[in-house]
Amino acid sequence: MIKRILEAVTKKDDLERVAARGDVSALNEYLRKRTVFVPKKPKHFLDADTFTEGELLTVIEKESEAARAEPFEPWILEVDGKRRLPVFSSQKKMEQFSKRISADLNQVFALLATEALLYDIPDLGLDYVDLNLFCEETWEIGMK
Repeated sequence: MIKRILEAVTKKDDLERVAARGDVSALNEYLRKRTVFVPKKPKHFLDADTFTEGELLTVIEKESEAARAEPFEPWILEVDGKRRLPVFSSQKKMEQFSKRISADLNQVFALLATEALLYDIPDLGLDYVDLNLFCEETWEIGMK
């Protein structure tokens, strides 16, 4: 109940409130026990200007089948030669990312995710983790 009240007042969820303090060690410690949503790399895309509802349902079905049959592959973005992993504090934040990247790419896709502890994700050779990318407030976490 208190978390909901704090979120309504501050417009930030628990993870965003910790990140907003600017205390890197506190954020790292919190991320050791707080799960995040990690998007799965989509395999199927549709042209945003011409897709039909039937095509979208087919893509969703294909992505769901692939998610059950294949190992999870996180969606790593390559930006300026840097490997960046977007992670999200909530599904709502992930939906904002999905809308923005869909518009930027002019493509529609089914966005699936897993919920995991950031420190349980295997070494992916990342340069940065982007917390709540394309949301009102975002944080860039450098990886060593």
